[in-house]
Amino acid sequence: MGLLVLCPVLVFGLSGCASHVLAKLAVDAPNQRQQPRIVRDADFATRVNAVYQDTWRVRVGPPAAELAVAIIEPGHYNLQHRIERQERDGRVRLIPRLGWTPPDRSKPGLAEPRGTILLLHGYRDAKEDMLHWGLYLAECGFRSVLVDFRGHGQSSGDKIGFGAFEAADLSQVLDDLDSRSMVHGKLGVLGISYGASTALLLASRDTRVATVVALEPYSDGAKAVVEFAHGVAPQQAARFSPATFSAAVTRASRIGRFSWSDTNVITAMSRVSQPVLFYHGAKDTWLSPENSRALSAKAAAGSRLVVLEHDNHLILSFRLQPIAEEVEAWLIQQLIHTPEHVEATTGSPPEVPEPRPQKG
Repeated sequence: MGLLVLCPVLVFGLSGCASHVLAKLAVDAPNQRQQPRIVRDADFATRVNAVYQDTWRVRVGPPAAELAVAIIEPGHYNLQHRIERQERDGRVRLIPRLGWTPPDRSKPGLAEPRGTILLLHGYRDAKEDMLHWGLYLAECGFRSVLVDFRGHGQSSGDKIGFGAFEAADLSQVLDDLDSRSMVHGKLGVLGISYGASTALLLASRDTRVATVVALEPYSDGAKAVVEFAHGVAPQQAARFSPATFSAAVTRASRIGRFSWSDTNVITAMSRVSQPVLFYHGAKDTWLSPENSRALSAKAAAGSRLVVLEHDNHLILSFRLQPIAEEVEAWLIQQLIHTPEHVEATTGSPPEVPEPRPQKG
């Protein structure tokens, strides 16, 4: 998730309007309040467009919206990725640095995709915030499908639903991908925060999802709104009583016209038969690692939880290393080296693949 802006609420002080403003902040489309954070430097947008094999829009709903979709095909991108630490005025700022070489379309790329990975970004972010994973997995031989959630990035939609709308939206995106013959092999989903929880909600309703990699998910959308506000802006959030937040959550569902029960990932986990790989930072104060612990306790057999001792919410959303090879091995195991596939072709149980050499 990106930063939740509480400043407009302060204009209203502690008046009766506060819960209404908080509610609108929760469900109003983020890209109506700010421009999508696509251009990071002078030529970033140009380089991004060059790396996408194809882009298009998918109509979804109800409520009606159009989602922006982009494809990164398997290839050699010379991916370079690092997290830069800057200190200024006693504050530490983490900046992800991402570099790559656009593919030469005149030369043949890698072989056909080993599988297809749907990549889902966090709250107030955009599909370009998943480029580090999209490029990495494309270099691993997977087709990467990046999507802007409704109300985010270049997608339309004036309200968001913390998964209440978005899981159904993504099923419609999968329908569209199927109609274009773009789902090659088995389908995995990798999501961060808002995207991780939505990935689990999608898996609970769509059997086309073979596995999920969930980075720092929330377990219940209604509770996450309050927890996130207190984590990101504790001093501002402390100005409002629990009753004000409770009223805001209730108002948000009315304004957004959805039910918070449809965002309850804990409840949905009973319908997720696919194995899930969870990651959470032990120092995450925006969405506590207890969210992943609760979800993993309900997850299907073969699921796994990794708590990273030194990670907070931002670090885990930015990083590839040290988890990239584990994620790659997991996806290979779940999408390619499945027991039924390997035993049918070789007569022997599968072997866990060795991690490839570490990248940037």
